[in-house]
Amino acid sequence: MIIELLFESTAAAEKNEKKLIYQNQMRVPEYFWYDPFNPDNWAGFSIQQRVYQPLAVSDRNQLVSESLGLALQRWQGNYKGIEATWLRWATLDGELLLTPEELELQRADKAESQLLQTARNLLAGGMALEQVATVTGLDASAIEQLISTSEL
Repeated sequence: MIIELLFESTAAAEKNEKKLIYQNQMRVPEYFWYDPFNPDNWAGFSIQQRVYQPLAVSDRNQLVSESLGLALQRWQGNYKGIEATWLRWATLDGELLLTPEELELQRADKAESQLLQTARNLLAGGMALEQVATVTGLDASAIEQLISTSEL
């Protein structure tokens, strides 16, 4: 599979000559192109009987990769500090696959949630605030806030 990013100066060659190289010489099963400066300029192709056939955009506005069982879709958002329309991998149901940064944030949120739940359980079990702070590594003020906002 190849995903080609198009640029004004090279787009014609990428859509024609390079596409034919991928089809005829390299026999790449799936080929996609995307112009990050013109998000409506995107397409996908799947090789059928040695010739690229265009992929239809699905009703979810996705280009489906049969080989991966995933889809490419355009996503408007901020990635690495740049607001733009990006290509993202998604499930066929439209659920975006998380970026490494999103995965890390998800892990951190889960770990914090588990730590706070541990602190709640320790407090509910009668452990003193100072002991909970020592065991969990949480700041005493965070634990006090936890006490004031939850029912133990």
